[in-house]
Amino acid sequence: MAWQSVVFDPSKMASASVDVSSELVAHWLANGELPPALVTGHKLIDFEHCFLLSIIADLRRVCSNYTGQSDCGTCSDDLQGQCESLVVGMLGDLFAFILDHFKTEEAVMRESLLLMVDRNICEAHMEDHAAISSKVQEIVSSLDSRHVVARIRELDALLTRWLVNHIALHDQILMRWISRDDSMHKHL
Repeated sequence: MAWQSVVFDPSKMASASVDVSSELVAHWLANGELPPALVTGHKLIDFEHCFLLSIIADLRRVCSNYTGQSDCGTCSDDLQGQCESLVVGMLGDLFAFILDHFKTEEAVMRESLLLMVDRNICEAHMEDHAAISSKVQEIVSSLDSRHVVARIRELDALLTRWLVNHIALHDQILMRWISRDDSMHKHL
């Protein structure tokens, strides 16, 4: 298996395509299922990726103009407080989800023996997990009621890159490994 080190780069978040993620979220909302490009074939991991799409959809509903509004200064103090409360709750759910999801994937790496067979691939995957977690923590620590909409955009870009890049690269490699004929995890 050829190894390619690709780790999430927060500096490239701004280039994440809102159109691509909008299509992914629209597909999920319309069909209640992952778009085919994101299906890994692992029931639990695919279910968790659906949850991630639902977080993106919910996040986008917090502010009706999250892509066009520079800050929350034009909103009333009450509305700013409501938006901040909603985003704080979502961030708590997101962070708990991230920890559980990454734990699940890393357990699959260990149990499928991929970690022993190709440590470099697994380390790159886990480094990406650490970078994503770190960026979420950074967004949490910078949250304030005047700039909630900016944090929504940052989270949207982060989660979009996770869906588009991390799943397509790291998760698909892991799933190809466990779908081998001799894998114990093939039927999970």
